[in-house]
Amino acid sequence: MVSNDEIKHLGWLSRLELADGEITRYASQIKEIIGYLDKLDSISLAEIEPLHSKKEFSELRKDNAVSFGADVLGLANKRKDGFVKGPRMV
Repeated sequence: MVSNDEIKHLGWLSRLELADGEITRYASQIKEIIGYLDKLDSISLAEIEPLHSKKEFSELRKDNAVSFGADVLGLANKRKDGFVKGPRMV
């Protein structure tokens, strides 16, 4: 199902250096996860009615703005022109 080359590619995308043993282990773990998802796909939902929420989204919680009370930018180590300066992404 999942090849070692695909695991290497995912590691590269994630900026992770994976050893050969890790690649083999992750491939088998992903194969197990896909097997569990296949079991879920085999469940028949034809007789189950959809569940509808009886509440509106506005009723879930009140959206009240609360002042933090501190200068958050003052807590940051690296600031520039009123912004927090983060690490450079390449």
